Amino acid sequence: MFATSFLYKLVFLLHLASVVVGFGSSFVYPVLGAKARGLGPSSPKESYAIAHAGLETSKIITTPMIYAAGAFGIVLVFLSEGAFKFSQAWISIAFLLFIAAALIAALLHLPNLKAMDALQAKLAAGTVTPNPAGGPPAEVAELAERGSKAGAYGGLLHVLWLLLMIDMIWKPGFSLFGS
Repeated sequence: MFATSFLYKLVFLLHLASVVVGFGSSFVYPVLGAKARGLGPSSPKESYAIAHAGLETSKIITTPMIYAAGAFGIVLVFLSEGAFKFSQAWISIAFLLFIAAALIAALLHLPNLKAMDALQAKLAAGTVTPNPAGGPPAEVAELAERGSKAGAYGGLLHVLWLLLMIDMIWKPGFSLFGS
């Protein structure tokens, strides 16, 4: 049976490890963002350092591991010796959720985070445009608006992750004994 083969178990281990590292680390960045915001406007350099470190770390740990989790999942279907099929509903659902999350991350969330990083760099360097009417510079308001978007995108991605986990555990439409 497929579940007893060494190769299947090894790929399953790599799949689970990728899920834990990739998705698990994605829960750290909102906390780092909150810590950075908590430093307040009097510490723009420190705030930027925390937020920038989180963004750069996500490029090394989070994103590659999430893509690896998806790739290992596909390999598991091939190694299952027919027990799992791409035509099964739970696998189709997993593809749909994974692709939706990847598109939201790549097309909405990451560009927004990069723009926030650039704004924070300007604030840290003190190169923001002064507000002619007084008050905070326009970059501060844009950063706050982008922060709200980052929270929404990140929250949506976490919901999609939860739905993926539910799909993987309960496997809708799958029967071990055939249908």
